[in-house]
Formats: sequence, C-alpha cells, structure tokens
Amino acid sequence: MDEPLPARGAPADQLQELAQQIRRELALLGEGPTGAWVETVAAELRAGTRPGSYYPTGAGAGLAFRSDRHGDAFGHVHVETAPGASDRALRLARAIVDSLPESIRTLSLGFTGLAPEEEARVLGELGARPGSSVIRRFALERTIRPEDGAALAAPAGGLRLVPIRDVTMEALADLDFRAFRGSSDALLIGPDAAEYRRVLDALLAGEAGRFVDEASTALYRPDPPALVGAILTSERSPREATFLDFLVDPAERGHGHGRYLLRWGFRALRALGYDRVRLWVSESNSVARRLYDSVGFAATHTTTIYRWDRPASSAQPHSAE
Repeated sequence: MDEPLPARGAPADQLQELAQQIRRELALLGEGPTGAWVETVAAELRAGTRPGSYYPTGAGAGLAFRSDRHGDAFGHVHVETAPGASDRALRLARAIVDSLPESIRTLSLGFTGLAPEEEARVLGELGARPGSSVIRRFALERTIRPEDGAALAAPAGGLRLVPIRDVTMEALADLDFRAFRGSSDALLIGPDAAEYRRVLDALLAGEAGRFVDEASTALYRPDPPALVGAILTSERSPREATFLDFLVDPAERGHGHGRYLLRWGFRALRALGYDRVRLWVSESNSVARRLYDSVGFAATHTTTIYRWDRPASSAQPHSAE
C-alpha cells in the first residue's frame, strides 16, 4: 500500500471534503466542531501551517492532522470505511507521530471511520512505541424526566448559585485545572490553567454548540469567597443538550455538591424543553462514573485516544519495528 501524501499543497476541494467527513463523524458523537472549522482546517493543511497527510478522496480516502500548542500536540485520524482501512489509518497515524518535532512532549490522537476491531488493531500497533498508552472515554446519555422539574431546595452550607458569566474566566479556569489535575481528562487539555481558559473561552463562544446560559451555573461560597463547583451546558440539537464541563473543587467533594449541580442542570433542561442530555467521562474516572450511574446516565458510545508521552531517554518516538 502506498504511503499517504503530504497535505501541504493538496487540492482544496479534497481537503475540505475529508474535513467535512470528520465533522460529520464527530457530530454523531456530539462533538462536532461548528462555524468555519472545515474551511479553516483545509486552508491550514493546504498552506502547511497545520501538519497533515491524506489519501485522495474516493474509496479508501483518509486524512490525519495535528495542532501543536506549547509542547503538546492534539491530532485526529480519519479513514473511509473500505477494505484496508486499518492499514491506511496506521500509516496516517505513523506519519503524524514520526513527524513530531523534538519540542513536542506529548501527543493525543483520536480516530474516526474505523470499526472497533480495526481501531483495536491500530492502537495495538501504535502501542508498541515507548511512551504509548490508550485513554478510553464513554459518552453517557440520560432522558430528561417529568420528575426533574421538581423544585430544588437552596444549596447546602450557605452556598449560592450564580450565572456562569458572572464568574471570572480566571477563577473558572483555575477551578477546572485543579478539579481535573492528575486525571486522564487533564491530559486532553493541557498542563496549566491557561489552556483551560482557552478551552472555556471557546465553549462560551459556542464553538462546541450554542452555549445554554440558562442551564449553566456556578456554586459560590460568599464567606470566605470561593468558587466551589460549576456546570456548563451547550445545545446538541433542539431537543438534546450536552453537559460540556462539570466540576467540583477537590477540597469540597463528598458533600453532595456535584449531585446538586446535576439535579439543577436536569431541572433547567426540563424547563427549557430538552428531552435528553449527554456528557463524556474517561474510563479511569471511577468516582464520576459512579455518580453518573446513580442519577440515571447510561453509556451509548465509546471512543479511544492514542496517547504518546516522550520518553525521557528518547529524543524521537522511534517505531518498534
């Protein structure tokens, strides 16, 4: 099988078509990017400002690319369902990994278009590289029920509910950073609060779907002043919503604050007319998974992300072959 072609200088229509395929696949998972994402990605790939490789459109087409930010790389591999899909996906993934500059310390790489057994094969092959691991994430969904509309008591412990946009982004990013520090979820965002601020700015700007202010709130302790938790929500469709971010200060866990925020979110979505809500959780986050299970969420999709961390003794991610 031929090696993939460099995306730099490739026909714009082919790059746009392949990027559109990725957006459609991600939309099925509730993660579809919005706005001019397709045109932007295609233009950056063609100009060479975003590294990538591709197989021409038609049977067996595929596209892989990455974005580099402050020593971390985040990428995606997509192939059309056709004979040899796993081989093409593996070659595209290797093109991304093998081209990493020495300044990049980590890579997180997602996949679409592969059957589960094909994806397992690709991850197994890539996993032979030193520094490799796999992060598995679940999409959980829950029906919004009539009983979710019941009135809620005020938050316990003198806490107050405040609109998300009344909270400074610096405070919210700091809480996000501390809430996820040390987890596999944190590996998918970045090493510091500045990266969380960048992601939060994008979420509130609607880049993951229309942000639903009426179903987003923060828990705040006025004395001494402290942000305790928050829930952020977007619209996936006119009848479905997504909890984009759900967090509680690590020092405040075990007091029911997370359960209260979820119940508040269900009530808000019921009042707004939504039928279902979705969120994502990593397999390793057993505490959150138990909470979600206890309030009626059930898994509907599974995704896997290839993770590579540069070994301390290696300057390049050498293949094990």
